[in-house]
Amino acid sequence: MSTDTPGRATLSQVRPALHDATQELLGATIQVTDDDWAAPSALPGWSRAELAAHIARHADAVRGVVEGALRGEDVALYPSPDARDAGIRAGAGRGGLAIQEDLDAACGRLEQVFDEVSDWTMPVLFRDSRVPVAALVVGRLAEVVIHHIDLAIGTGFDDLDPVISAIVLGWAVDRIGHKPGTPALRLLTPDGREWLTPAADGTDGVTTVTGTPQRLLGWLSGRAGADAVSGADDVVVPSW
Repeated sequence: MSTDTPGRATLSQVRPALHDATQELLGATIQVTDDDWAAPSALPGWSRAELAAHIARHADAVRGVVEGALRGEDVALYPSPDARDAGIRAGAGRGGLAIQEDLDAACGRLEQVFDEVSDWTMPVLFRDSRVPVAALVVGRLAEVVIHHIDLAIGTGFDDLDPVISAIVLGWAVDRIGHKPGTPALRLLTPDGREWLTPAADGTDGVTTVTGTPQRLLGWLSGRAGADAVSGADDVVVPSW
């Protein structure tokens, strides 16, 4: 198979996009104060510090999966939900400088292990299925981009790079499209690009939702309301 990702983008596009999105995240978090880290994020029930710890531990978890695959071993993304939560709690209890250093180091370690991969079709165990290791890159890109916005530190969906938004939107369509109850959707941008959910194949009742890649991503991820796009007033999509 090729190194195409679920976002229908090539690896040569996704890896630089991940690097750029990660650098934007790290640059934006430098100015966050201790008080602001302790404050709520835009993700209900999460402080900014907890969310930053999750972003860092997710990088470590993905790195572990890839390192295991390079050794010829299956490594679970997280040993258990309790282990995942414990990592988030431990990271969230730090001061701002320690949070920033943790994020920087975890992201750097992940980028280094991606550099060690030569066969991007190599299958890895991811949750309950096997995917090519290339798929982890676009999944990590989505994690960085969306949670950067969830941190509520000044970046919104309209601020996203349109190329990166389109890559992550393709990933989101694939992720949500395979959930039970996903409607038949045609997501259309003003320049004519489109993404179809699996239910739209061969179905008559397809709903067209129009907007920029940035706003379509915000709506599909549940971070933006139907008023951010056109045609979504009566559409309900599964939660992430």
